[in-house]
Amino acid sequence: MPPQKPPPTPPRTTTYTSLPNIVLASALCSASIVEFTIPQIVRLSQSSAAPLPTIPFPRRMLLMAKNLPPQTLITVVQFGLVREMRDVLDATLGPSPFNISLAYGAASVPLIAAKYNLLQESVFRQANNATKQHRAIATTTSSSLPAQALAFWSRKIQPGLLWSYLRDSGSIGGGIVLGPLVTSHVVHRVLDVSHNDSTPVHRFFGGLLAGCCTGLGTQLFHNAALTAGRIAQVEHRVPSTLECIVAVVQEHGASALWMNFRMRVMVIASWTAILNVTEPFGI
Repeated sequence: MPPQKPPPTPPRTTTYTSLPNIVLASALCSASIVEFTIPQIVRLSQSSAAPLPTIPFPRRMLLMAKNLPPQTLITVVQFGLVREMRDVLDATLGPSPFNISLAYGAASVPLIAAKYNLLQESVFRQANNATKQHRAIATTTSSSLPAQALAFWSRKIQPGLLWSYLRDSGSIGGGIVLGPLVTSHVVHRVLDVSHNDSTPVHRFFGGLLAGCCTGLGTQLFHNAALTAGRIAQVEHRVPSTLECIVAVVQEHGASALWMNFRMRVMVIASWTAILNVTEPFGI
């Protein structure tokens, strides 16, 4: 008998063909980051010179309505860049499941830093009812486009940039890698089903478990990044990388390793579960 030919490799999806998955994942992920990050911002502000009051549910919904469209748009761009960078790494370094984690951190950090800092500014504005001080800050931006771009970088992206990279590469980036493994080796074994019988529910819980682990492991980096954003927002200056970590440890001690974990794990676990089901990065 002539040797059988191996089955043809299915064509690799592109960013364009995966756009519906990317948009769906971006909207769901953005809703979770807005809802679950607001309480973290409030709690971390309690030890600062400008503590925020608790934000009730109706006002959180107003913040959701205001922040969801820009957060979703930025996330669509983010996920598209992650795919493209993953493909570049696969082509240069060879295919590897870890390339998606490296690509996620490298492509996402500036955008995620911008998302968190934009949300943080929105929370402070809402909590303080757009005081004259905030309005004055908003009107002092130069009309020059390069100056505006530089100001946006320094106020919205630069604070806590290193801590954002470590957080994002290890949390969501790590969860994307671990999610399918947890689904195969934990969820399927517990439920005694084969990989071929995997359902979205199995993948959801596999991503959820993976995100819980990676979320806790990167909590210190996350708190340092949020502290950097708070310093930039309240004190109107860009803190150094070392100052961010020193400030969060001095203010919260050992609890900086797990503080806000309950809300943060909801973000990381829900994101990882959503990405494990919707698969916006395809193959």
